[in-house]
Amino acid sequence: MSPQPGHPWPAPLASLPSARSLASAAVCLLLTACATVPDRPPVGDPEGVFRRHHERLAPVEHWQIRARLALRTDSEGWLATLLWARRGAHQQLDLTGPLGRGHLRLTSEPGQARLRDSDNNIYHAPTAEELVLRATGHRLPLGELQYWVRGLPAPGAVQRRELDAWGRLARLDQQRWRIEFLDYVRHGDLELPSRLFARRAPDPANADNGLRETIEVRLAIEHWTLK
Repeated sequence: MSPQPGHPWPAPLASLPSARSLASAAVCLLLTACATVPDRPPVGDPEGVFRRHHERLAPVEHWQIRARLALRTDSEGWLATLLWARRGAHQQLDLTGPLGRGHLRLTSEPGQARLRDSDNNIYHAPTAEELVLRATGHRLPLGELQYWVRGLPAPGAVQRRELDAWGRLARLDQQRWRIEFLDYVRHGDLELPSRLFARRAPDPANADNGLRETIEVRLAIEHWTLK
């Protein structure tokens, strides 16, 4: 991956002097650890409800979320607002705030991704995950997260899956991540996640520097749009 000629890669966010001061705020913003219980009786067939949810949402390729994002590692913490829009294989993520250095726009489609910073410098890489790794120093599972935010497992192996009494994902262990679905919101006749907590344990032996620290991601989704 390489920046546009004339623009060196930005330093990872961990080197920003303001990042460390935000660590405690990132924890406080989305710290609530208790899942919200719906004000209705449990369903008789949670697996059946989840199967129908999966059948309806898995094919949905056009959606948008507006959310608050908190990311914390062993030594740092950041906050940002997130606007994430997907249109089939194309996606655009707008990050505003310290995590986004004012504003970052990340766009990607199969085989190429582009990041534009607040100074209009443009950087390229084959995937969005590689650009995020270069900007933050941490590898985030954007490919899997597009499923998790819809309350679905990503394709591939699942180490653990727990449903709540209403047929919704409560916990998911996948790709070395543990995801807890803390709250849902109604969108028409669907229920979609509104608060998620994801944690990946460190892998010190891994040669990939983006996997050597514990990383926690808290996402509070304020608005959903499905098409």
